[in-house]
Amino acid sequence: GLNEISISLDKTQWPLGTVASNTEYETSPQIEWCTLTVQGTCNVNILIAGDDAEWVSDPGAYKWTLSNDGTNGEHVYGLWFRISGDTTRGYVPVTKTQGEFWPYSGDGASSLAPGDTKQFGLRLLTPTYFFSGRQMQTRITVSAVAA
Repeated sequence: GLNEISISLDKTQWPLGTVASNTEYETSPQIEWCTLTVQGTCNVNILIAGDDAEWVSDPGAYKWTLSNDGTNGEHVYGLWFRISGDTTRGYVPVTKTQGEFWPYSGDGASSLAPGDTKQFGLRLLTPTYFFSGRQMQTRITVSAVAA
């Protein structure tokens, strides 16, 4: 048979409302953390990538740039993820380049098998300065490849 690669996420939005500049926000483990479930027929490795945040009303007119190391600056925001039970890495920056979600280098862990789940949370560091009153939106891509 052919290998089928499929994953699902149980939470796909994190509505923060109004945010302050130069402030960290974290998802609540019991309420807002996402559960990733492997639903295909083969073992997979999971990757994660982020993107710039754009103004919902006029996406091309204003954006926050996603930092490449989790830090922030003027109109630059940081974003991290953390997998439940991962005591080695803690929070890891999300960048525009696909990065290792699971497994990760040096941990000795194996790929995820059909039926496996991983819970993860996010941390946002807002820009040090931004134009307030604008609803911003970004996308995080979580993808699977055959192991």
